[in-house]
Amino acid sequence: MELKAFDLIVEKLTPALLAQEFSAPEDYEVENGKAKVFTAGDLAYGVFYDAKTKRFDLKSATLQEGKDIQWKSLSTWMFEPEGEDISDAESIANDFLETVEGPKRIEMVRQNKKKRNKKDDGTLDADPQFLFNRLMAVFPELREEMAQERVRYGRIRYFTFAKENIAPKAEALAKSQPESDAVTKMCTILNDVYGNGDMDARSVITAAILNSMDDASYTVVKEKLSDDLAKVYKFSRGLKGKKIKPEKKKKFKKIVARNLNEM
Repeated sequence: MELKAFDLIVEKLTPALLAQEFSAPEDYEVENGKAKVFTAGDLAYGVFYDAKTKRFDLKSATLQEGKDIQWKSLSTWMFEPEGEDISDAESIANDFLETVEGPKRIEMVRQNKKKRNKKDDGTLDADPQFLFNRLMAVFPELREEMAQERVRYGRIRYFTFAKENIAPKAEALAKSQPESDAVTKMCTILNDVYGNGDMDARSVITAAILNSMDDASYTVVKEKLSDDLAKVYKFSRGLKGKKIKPEKKKKFKKIVARNLNEM
């Protein structure tokens, strides 16, 4: 029952943390229980279950090379279900979800990402937000749509927002005004940000925007893409709609966590 509850909690947290650009959950070795961790740069969240104390913990840590991980508990729940009742696990999952989606935690993740993207000269690679701001010159309505996105979700879900709000506009523009200055300007922005953007911005351009456009609209824009973007995206476009055999799962390095919150 405990393992079923553990899997349910991790499953519920995963989409929210992936949206914040954390990694997929990885096994993490602990004594007397089970744990999985999500990482983004030097930040980590972990879901821990202690079989001895029958306790679930949501923990966070700042990862430092060469140093032991110092976990800090954000939320703790005792778990002693009656029979096969899974409602307690649902409550724990909801509480953990509210924690990682809280405004303070979101801001901490945002600042960490900004720090990771800083170059040696102190400048920053262009991120998805920079891309969206540039595209407002072509699609002014994006300003209001981004404001609504922040009100509803507390942040802009970069990949989802681009796929749902930008890709349809790009597709419609390419079809209705294929020779227009607006299409040229849009492609120039995509080229510039792809050439100077971070990995997130590049992924948004290729996977969320271009990959969501149909063949007719893509035919219009592909002639205006830079050599770098066209070369990289050509392969991705060829895989669109095809089933790809997943790569062999990498083994996660096992380490023992020191629980600093023993009760």
